[in-house]
Amino acid sequence: METLRYFTRRYPWQSITVLACLVVGGLMEGLGLSAFLPLMSFVMRGADASKQATGFEATVNDAFEGIGLVPSLEVMLGFIVLVILGKATLLLIANRRVGYMVARVATDLRLALLRALLTSRWGYYTRLPLGLAPNAMGTEATRAANSYHYLAQVLAGGIEVLFSLGVALAISWQVTVAALAAGTLTLTALHGFVRITRRAGKRQTALMRSLVSQLTDALLVLKLLKATGRESLIGPLLEEDTRKLNKALRKQVSSKESLHALQEPILVVFACVGIYVGTRLQVVPASLLVLVLVFARTLGVMNRIQRKFQDLAVDESALAKMRELIAASESQREVAGGTRVPSFERGIDLRGIHFTYDGTPVFEGLDLEIPRGSITAIIGTSGAGKTTVVDLATGLVRPDAGQVLVDGVPLDELDLGRWRRCVGYVTQETLLFHDSIRMNVTLGDPDLGDADVERALRDAGAWEFVCARAEGLDASVGERGALLSGGQRQRIAIARALAHRPKLLILDEATAALDPATEAGVWEAVERLRGKTTVIAISHQMALAGVADHLYRIEDLRATPVSLPLPRPAAALAGA
Repeated sequence: METLRYFTRRYPWQSITVLACLVVGGLMEGLGLSAFLPLMSFVMRGADASKQATGFEATVNDAFEGIGLVPSLEVMLGFIVLVILGKATLLLIANRRVGYMVARVATDLRLALLRALLTSRWGYYTRLPLGLAPNAMGTEATRAANSYHYLAQVLAGGIEVLFSLGVALAISWQVTVAALAAGTLTLTALHGFVRITRRAGKRQTALMRSLVSQLTDALLVLKLLKATGRESLIGPLLEEDTRKLNKALRKQVSSKESLHALQEPILVVFACVGIYVGTRLQVVPASLLVLVLVFARTLGVMNRIQRKFQDLAVDESALAKMRELIAASESQREVAGGTRVPSFERGIDLRGIHFTYDGTPVFEGLDLEIPRGSITAIIGTSGAGKTTVVDLATGLVRPDAGQVLVDGVPLDELDLGRWRRCVGYVTQETLLFHDSIRMNVTLGDPDLGDADVERALRDAGAWEFVCARAEGLDASVGERGALLSGGQRQRIAIARALAHRPKLLILDEATAALDPATEAGVWEAVERLRGKTTVIAISHQMALAGVADHLYRIEDLRATPVSLPLPRPAAALAGA
């Protein structure tokens, strides 16, 4: 079983500890059952029962005498109590370890997925459905961890059955073989319900992924849908997957309950067959009574095993899918780059860049220079490749040919993490956490204090509206910034980019959502950065030329320098 191999390889010592406790617990179960035969003899035949003992019963009595104990009713009762207490203690230890491991398995899977996603290539990440990772981190990780619990219960039951059958074989191998053969046939016949459950579990996993991904996408555009009266369009898509999920769950419930209902009567019938065989073979009453006890316990355990195996069949599909996603993300690990520390004293050069995206050419021989301390504007129509320029400059994507140079050093030779920590980035789409203004500016960076937050908010023109809120920096921005206006959200995003004093500030359509006066204020702040911070500003409007030192137009798969007029004060851009 692949699930068993995975857990034993992934957690070898923990699995050995649990297995050892289960084996010893099963052994003690067998010892306790072994003592029942002499006990029944004392009850049925009296004090001289040990003298009349034969076969397995005599072997047990000899074993007691071998350790200096005279077989008696008191000795047998005391022994059984001690064995049961010992078994309970071992099972407590094993079950606690299993419980701890369930939590650890879920945590390890979530951390492995998180690390794999954070270190994967940007191109891979952009192709993942938005709801896939949250569903895996939540639902699938929990179900995958539960599969460890169910597997441990199956193993515990299996070990208990083995020792119980060992006792039964020692009492009467003929009766035990007959009952075991009948029980095996029955379990094989009932295994069809397990296969149905496994298929339902796989279907459930696939449908849950689809449903969560579609729901996540729908929630992102819910305001648009409701404002235009079209929320009913997304409903049928979600309802269809929900109904399919319900159908899969119904199949799962039906197969589980059918198995549960059929297990006991069928297995009891075959146990009765075994007992009948025992009477025909003239097994002594005490031995036959112990066989009845062993078979009754074994039947109950086998019922439990098959039900837990069915639960395992449902949840192991989540483990498989989780592992597939982690493996796929790890295979797309981003190239770490070199070890050289970036200095950024002269600027960035993109030379002879050729780049394609999904087979479509984006650049063919792109040349572009971004001097340090300057404001470089990049304009062009939508889809021309403006954002791809900054993706190349930050190493989010790699060119098919050509080089990206920082101070004349190829980007591949630089420590990419250190280089990116020199960058502040503001996108057109404001992405805010459902948290305080302070948290959205600092992103939890312990090196940034309130003074840094205030400075960044002032530079972004956001300090006045923040001070106007009763909670100040502690005020919540709401889900995705819903408690702020569009312009306020954008200014918080700009403050976030400025908080750590970046050497390179990227503004990707950063003022598109701002009113003219506020936009002019932002460009005034940008102008004050000239000579101190290198700025790349992307726009599709020529008005940006008024504050730029260098201007490039992206068209025909290349970058064309554009002659600039004399720079105008940024305030004049409000009317441009």
